Amino acid sequence: MSELPILMYHSIGGPMPERLAELSVAPARLREHLDTLLGAGYRLLGLDAARAAHARGEAVVALTFDDGYPDFLEAALPVLEEVGAGATLYVPTRHLGGTTTWLPDARLPLMDEDAVVAASRRPGIEIGSHAARHVPLDVLRRRDLQEEVAESAAVLLDLLGAPATGFCYPHGYHSAPVRRAVRAAGFTHACAIGHRVSPAGEDAYALSRLLAAAADDGATLLARVEGRTVPQIGRAHV
Repeated sequence: MSELPILMYHSIGGPMPERLAELSVAPARLREHLDTLLGAGYRLLGLDAARAAHARGEAVVALTFDDGYPDFLEAALPVLEEVGAGATLYVPTRHLGGTTTWLPDARLPLMDEDAVVAASRRPGIEIGSHAARHVPLDVLRRRDLQEEVAESAAVLLDLLGAPATGFCYPHGYHSAPVRRAVRAAGFTHACAIGHRVSPAGEDAYALSRLLAAAADDGATLLARVEGRTVPQIGRAHV
């Protein structure tokens, strides 16, 4: 089976600390990205749907959005719906309605539970877990790790009325015990970062993604998706 490109976004046009400016992609830039990928013949789907389409041999790019910033509803969704794209939104469940406590230089607002439910009802939008708290999971004690992952699964089940299938490791960090805990909680796949296209046969609980950065024009992003540029290195982990 061929490689599966999985793109990683965060904020769409919202504020970010200067050191993380590449994580805030303007709505017009997002539209450029999506138009370029669609023009190259790719379907644009949430990761669960993309994995199924990829298994059928379709040309597909998965779109993922981390953290749950309010601009997902306000700025990203209008663009996604204009072009008929789906996406997966990963939310840290204990932070819903709160702020980005994991950013020492910014306390940015996050979606609340009602906003997450509203997003889940839009066509093609999948909701996944970004753990309960946005903390590195690979350094937690086993019991704390299991509780962290299970709590997020339970909250999303209660909110959405159905189990969430996808998980995203906060900061991208994972280990064998973390992957086992995610699997045991009922998730069917999980994203790391990796800064590369997800290769054929990659562990479903350690899927690699490509950062779609604010400065990337459509042609640059397409070249990265199609493996015509060197892998990304040294990019932000939040």
